[in-house]
Amino acid sequence: MTKIIEINNFSDDNLFENLNINVEKNKITTISGANSCGKTTLIRILNREIITDSNILLNNININDYTISEYISLVQTVIPFEIVFQENTLEKEIKNLSLVKGLRIKSILTKNIKELTIKEKLLAQVAIALDLKPQLLLLDNIFIYFNEKEKEDIFKFLRNYQKKYNLTVILTTTDLKDSLYTDYLYIIGNKKVILKGEPLKVLEKDNILNKVGLNIPFMADLSVKLKDYDLLDSIILDQNKMVDILWK
Repeated sequence: MTKIIEINNFSDDNLFENLNINVEKNKITTISGANSCGKTTLIRILNREIITDSNILLNNININDYTISEYISLVQTVIPFEIVFQENTLEKEIKNLSLVKGLRIKSILTKNIKELTIKEKLLAQVAIALDLKPQLLLLDNIFIYFNEKEKEDIFKFLRNYQKKYNLTVILTTTDLKDSLYTDYLYIIGNKKVILKGEPLKVLEKDNILNKVGLNIPFMADLSVKLKDYDLLDSIILDQNKMVDILWK
């Protein structure tokens, strides 16, 4: 595994104790946990908005050793309600038309920024961030504003972009359904990582997830319960597929 981010034994008096997270390059990684567990703070640390002297590495180099311009060229961040635009309209900010097409934002390019909805602003900010071709994109709980179809479209776009430009994505969420679109899942609770692994494997630990205040997606929860009765041998997320298996 080639690591792009390494967080080694990071401690913070209020939020973390010996936190260890390794993010694989060119993958999409989810960090989840209950509200106030430190997800947004972690994004701010990785974005260097919060400075720490702990041993956090980006491409095997301490994040504090990069110049500001070097770091901006490598890492871009989108945090809702902290979105700053330099121009009054997006057509002046987004030059890459493939981003406009992929994120389906052509219709808002000429709108005044003040008239955009939060969804439109988030998509626009993702486009602006990717226009800089970073190695790492940080998304802080942005998917709460989108419905399932919209999420599916965004993740499909990110996958295609990732393959073309070797992009790594770290996203935070309180909705474990979001993790099902990603490669790896970390669960934070009690100031540390309590679960990690492929999302479907992590979702099998329903008793632990419930204890830290996270709700398992309905189909995943149902699958776990049916596994306990030996009616399934794996998590099934597609309702029709589950019916077919049980009907047999």
